[in-house]
Amino acid sequence: MQGDIGHGIHRVPSLEFSNAYLLEVDSNSLILIDTGTSSGGPKILAYLGKLGKNPTAVSHVILTHADGDHSGSAAMLKRSTGAKLGIHELDAPRISGEKKLKEASGAGGALLGLFTGLMKVERVKPDILLKDGDTIGPLSVVHTPGHTDGSICLYRPNEALFVGDTIRVSGSGGLRLPAGYMSRDMSELRKSVEKISKLEFSALLPGHGEPIVENASQKVGQFVANGFQ
Repeated sequence: MQGDIGHGIHRVPSLEFSNAYLLEVDSNSLILIDTGTSSGGPKILAYLGKLGKNPTAVSHVILTHADGDHSGSAAMLKRSTGAKLGIHELDAPRISGEKKLKEASGAGGALLGLFTGLMKVERVKPDILLKDGDTIGPLSVVHTPGHTDGSICLYRPNEALFVGDTIRVSGSGGLRLPAGYMSRDMSELRKSVEKISKLEFSALLPGHGEPIVENASQKVGQFVANGFQ
């Protein structure tokens, strides 16, 4: 499901590895949520053109977390749109270059570190350091640590939840947690999923996998009730 998926939300087509979304705030303003890898920027700009939107219509670029498959085009798109770049304050040092982009442990972590090292990410200083409860247009910031320290979800009350890598959607439409070696603290991640399971929303927009556009909050609640299975 790509392109217009309802609720004024567009999933940018043809991105590699992860999803990026455009949210129409009004007829003249959009918010971009995540940017894909370094190859995603031109595709996002091209899709804006197909929508008949000037790049300057993007008022904010918000990153759900710092990983390179979500932040890879952030610097380029900040320049191209003039948008303000926001990320949670705990992940900000990772996109600015003050800390490593990704840290993980174990054998899986070593492979992840190699993949991250090969991924080109231009470091960039964010304009907005986000905290739990902040608002950007119609969206509320929900701090959901575990995958990274500063992972967030973005909540449009009773309508939609952009979850980044807090939850993934499998090819069959089922929910799952990201693999343990990809995340900093799985126990904390489960608490974060429990936190968002108390919200009401019809659409769930993941960083990986297909969006769920109906009864999504009920599915998240059942996922938690089933022990994250």
